[in-house]
Amino acid sequence: MHKPRVRWLSKRGRYSRGILVALAIGAALGLMSHFNLLYGAQLKSGDLLFGSAYLQSPRQAGEIVIVAIDDRSLGQLGHYSSWSRSYHAEVADVLSSAGARVIAFDVLFSEPASDDEVFAASIRNAGNVVIPLAYASTTNKLTATGTIVFQDILNPIRILQESAVAVGHANIIPDEDGVMRRLPITISGGTDPTPALSLTVVASYLRRPQVIESAIEDDVLTFAGRSIPLDSSGNMLINYTCDSVAPMSFKTVSYADVLTGNVEPDIFQDKIVMIGATAVGLGDTFWTPAGRIMSGVEIHATAVDTILTANFLKPVPATATAASIMVLAFLCGLMVLRFRTVWSTLGCVLLGIGYYLFAFTLFDKGAVMNTLYPPLTILGTFVGVNLYNIVVERREKTEMAKTFGRYISAPVVDNVLTALREGELKLGGEEREITVLFADVRGFTGITERTPVVELVKTLNRYLSVIIEATLKHDGMVNKLGGDSIMAVWNAPIELKDHAILAVRTAICALRDIRELQEREPELPKMDFGIGINTGKVVAGNMGSVNRLEYSVIGDAVNTAARLTDIAPGGEIWIGSNSHDLVKGSIATESLPPLALRGKREPVHAYRVVDCYDLRDDSQNSRILVAAG
Repeated sequence: MHKPRVRWLSKRGRYSRGILVALAIGAALGLMSHFNLLYGAQLKSGDLLFGSAYLQSPRQAGEIVIVAIDDRSLGQLGHYSSWSRSYHAEVADVLSSAGARVIAFDVLFSEPASDDEVFAASIRNAGNVVIPLAYASTTNKLTATGTIVFQDILNPIRILQESAVAVGHANIIPDEDGVMRRLPITISGGTDPTPALSLTVVASYLRRPQVIESAIEDDVLTFAGRSIPLDSSGNMLINYTCDSVAPMSFKTVSYADVLTGNVEPDIFQDKIVMIGATAVGLGDTFWTPAGRIMSGVEIHATAVDTILTANFLKPVPATATAASIMVLAFLCGLMVLRFRTVWSTLGCVLLGIGYYLFAFTLFDKGAVMNTLYPPLTILGTFVGVNLYNIVVERREKTEMAKTFGRYISAPVVDNVLTALREGELKLGGEEREITVLFADVRGFTGITERTPVVELVKTLNRYLSVIIEATLKHDGMVNKLGGDSIMAVWNAPIELKDHAILAVRTAICALRDIRELQEREPELPKMDFGIGINTGKVVAGNMGSVNRLEYSVIGDAVNTAARLTDIAPGGEIWIGSNSHDLVKGSIATESLPPLALRGKREPVHAYRVVDCYDLRDDSQNSRILVAAG
């Protein structure tokens, strides 16, 4: 009962260390997440959430209409730099007359131009026009998201600024990969904070008396009954989807069509109308996390819709990400430790798929999970724990090989360990032809009477070591040690060519090495071994119980070899007729008279080995005399 308990503790210790390896990998990735060491990759991985939404059919934002300064408008009205601001005045008049609730220009009016007074008059008459300003900035990246230091303000000219109902900043700051994901909800240029153009537009649409109603607290801006989640730099994530499940689109009409009256005015009734450049040549285009290019006015319109519908995106807390990393590391480590490679691989893949499905589900509800570090944890843990398994298995295999190698040749050790690893080492056997060798000390009872026990054991071990080394050298398996005897097997559990010849060569080398040992150490008590060898069909396999297996061979061929050993004189090798048929031509033998063996009804025909014509372990063309003179 003691040995199974030791093995169980060893297995438990291996699992415990493996789980610690998995948790260590999880902790390392958690620290990487905390310090944003792979921030660029994290941004890209998060874009997958938007990409999944864009597999759906686009949905139109119903409250927003875009008046696009497109290529057709430039073709009809000329290059934008040559436009008179009377065009904008006419468009503002048309939109106001059509009942637009808010008119927002995503066009900077920082330089005076012709007809500014006309445009200002139209803005005053409309009473609902929002125009932008812009901050010129330099970026000093102190953190992963960047710290922005603003130097100059591009204000609209005074007459237009005083005529507009409100002014908001038009800055949208790209992430380090150039993708527009965030909107600075307010910007401070050294004075009072300036709200974003989109926030100002929504405030005008909702007829709020002021845009900034309260200070930002705990990365949240309270606005018109909405709680706008912000990051540590005061940026709002722009949601490029409708309800986080489908891509967003906007009703878009050409600026030229509005100017010439080719648009039904009803489409502007009670709508937010945003005017901006979409023509490719004007360069106001940006990459978005959905993997498509959008114009600046479309991005502002998307931000307006995000705030107006309160369809906000909020990253899950860092503690939730850390917890998910550790849980995934534990589960992945457990699967790798408990299951075979195929099943653990499948389990980890399903674990990753499950995490992404969960992330997509939460994204539909406005929660943005980290899509880099938790999946990376699964991959890292899978690789790390598998490497741990390989190291442990190699160490165990080395230890087992050292232990088994004292009894079994290296090929047999590999076969046994492979069977153990694949779970194929089980009770039962198979019929196969083998060659079995027995070696027994002659006159052992008399030796024990005149030799002290300690010296007897030491002497016996010296002789048995010689026979074991010869057996392993010739690919045999030491199957049993019986005090003063030894049993070795060939052709089981792995197949061997010329197994009978290998067995006889083992016996010849063993007797030769024993004589050499006695010549080198004349003080060593003399022991002579009789050796019997036989070949035949037996049942070879694992005998015993589920908890205690012993590889063994059973059959008449084994019994015959044992009986030949009982009567073989010391220093001689006797082999059965089946073995003789397999070794003749390589081994010189002489026939013995029919032998009456214990337990046999009929006499047995056997042979005495004389010498070997082709012994691999000696110099070429040597002949080894076996019989003692």
